[in-house]
Amino acid sequence: MKTGIITWWRNNYGSILQAYALQQVLNEFDDVEYEIISQYDKNPANAKNLFRKIKQIGFLNTLKRTFWRFMFPKLKNRTSAMQNFISKNLKVSEKSYNSENIAETNKIYDTFICGSDQIWNPKLTTPDSIYWLKFADKSKKKIAYAPSIGVEELSETEQKTVRENLSDFSGISCRELSGTKLLNSVLKDKECIKVVDPTLLVKKAVWDNISENFSDCKPYVFVYFLRCDKSARKAVEKFAKEKNLEIVTFPFLEAEYTEKYDFIFGDKKVWDASPADFISYIRNADYVITDSFHASVFSIIYHKEFYVFPKKGKAQMQRLVSLISENGMDNRIVKCYEDISAVKPVDWQKTDLIMEKNRQSSYDYLKKSLEK
Repeated sequence: MKTGIITWWRNNYGSILQAYALQQVLNEFDDVEYEIISQYDKNPANAKNLFRKIKQIGFLNTLKRTFWRFMFPKLKNRTSAMQNFISKNLKVSEKSYNSENIAETNKIYDTFICGSDQIWNPKLTTPDSIYWLKFADKSKKKIAYAPSIGVEELSETEQKTVRENLSDFSGISCRELSGTKLLNSVLKDKECIKVVDPTLLVKKAVWDNISENFSDCKPYVFVYFLRCDKSARKAVEKFAKEKNLEIVTFPFLEAEYTEKYDFIFGDKKVWDASPADFISYIRNADYVITDSFHASVFSIIYHKEFYVFPKKGKAQMQRLVSLISENGMDNRIVKCYEDISAVKPVDWQKTDLIMEKNRQSSYDYLKKSLEK
């Protein structure tokens, strides 16, 4: 069964690793031959891609992204490290597709899978985008695995479009409970199932195999901020000083939310980390402080004492609140240094049991959807 996957798989550690994880799961099915359908140009810096980004996120944000990713030398190394990981580990179609020609993929694939990541968020993609698989023929099998919708309500027009989009899916699922409830309120004769992110669908051994143990590093707190401001970094400095820890950080992760304090923040700045390095720095950390969904995921996988600072954007926080609450953990979200001491330790045995139960039910959903 030739299977095409539509998801986000570039420019972001979490996006790349969730795509890699779903690949690893599909490897377990003998009758599934898969690849990621490329919706990106081979050269991300070309003019066509530039104009597409301007249309999506505006001129100013595109300019910021272009400068930080391709013109700032150290961050250019990070982009290269990500691309090297992709080239080595992701099975991606040779041809790139867009909304105009993606219907051609019906000649290649028997089954289409969309997800994971925020591909269904109407603030990031439109309800008629390729991520809803409307281009697929009626004879094709269509499966949603853990896409995130990222909003709490849809307009009547959006509801109608979503209902039509999902009318012929073999399996519908969502990554967050809030999104699952929203889709079930919209659907009439279909059911949306809550499943885990692909990074939690695979077993821990998958991540052990691509990451490494540091044998001679000093105790450190790994700080992975996408949008937090200077005050959050100041709180980390106070925490690290009290615990006698080094601060290891990946500076300037989101171009639209750059914090100039990153130039002086941290004892060790890592500019050229690959997705595997991202896991390694979490795996070996004494503490993790973040506002990232996937940094939180890997902190849970590796039983790290971690704290989450609020991330700008309501939809962004929904993902984090859902992840933490659904895994039976006390609220790990803190607003300042003083809040950290009030966070209770995690009962990892309890969390692991919940994670394994959710992992198995999500695996069963995917298996059943592929067999339909």
